[in-house]
Amino acid sequence: MKFPCIIIISIFLLSCSNIQKSQELYNKALTQYLEKNFSIAKELCLQSIKEAKNPEALLLLSKIYFFTNHPNFEDTIQQYISLTESTQGYTLYARWQMRQNKFKDAKTLLQKALEHSPYDPAASYMLGSIHYAEKEYDEAIISFYKAFANYYFLMLIHKQLATIYSDIGLADRSSKHTIMVKAITAFDKEFPMEE
Repeated sequence: MKFPCIIIISIFLLSCSNIQKSQELYNKALTQYLEKNFSIAKELCLQSIKEAKNPEALLLLSKIYFFTNHPNFEDTIQQYISLTESTQGYTLYARWQMRQNKFKDAKTLLQKALEHSPYDPAASYMLGSIHYAEKEYDEAIISFYKAFANYYFLMLIHKQLATIYSDIGLADRSSKHTIMVKAITAFDKEFPMEE
């Protein structure tokens, strides 16, 4: 009876050790990523994942692969999504699909993101952009309004809505959004963000 208990406790302790080591490697990878040392960050992420399936390391590795246009992006982001079903994973994957001009797949991913987090402004904005590109103006307007219900001063949304309303002949509404773009631009010039 003692021997099986010792084995179970040993496996548990080894597992905890691997998780801790994985987290330490991830933290180092994140530091390298923030310093834009992508190759070192990638290697540290791979080591972290080897120690334990660390979702944070999978997401960071996915971002590195995304920005470096690496062929392992899809496999890595799918692993991350399978572990977390995170909105962040779905939106990053959707951006990849948009980059590949696979708008139908991107829409599906964004809709999944919004199922998990209905108020995600990035997913709503991206979905609105696809609807707009496909001249689905009603759906685009709805998506853009959902996006700025959570981040009202996002200038890109105002620009998109101004263009849509202009395209469909609603000059007054277009003008209101153009005024917002000008106001945000003036505010940003008067109160620049510190770097």
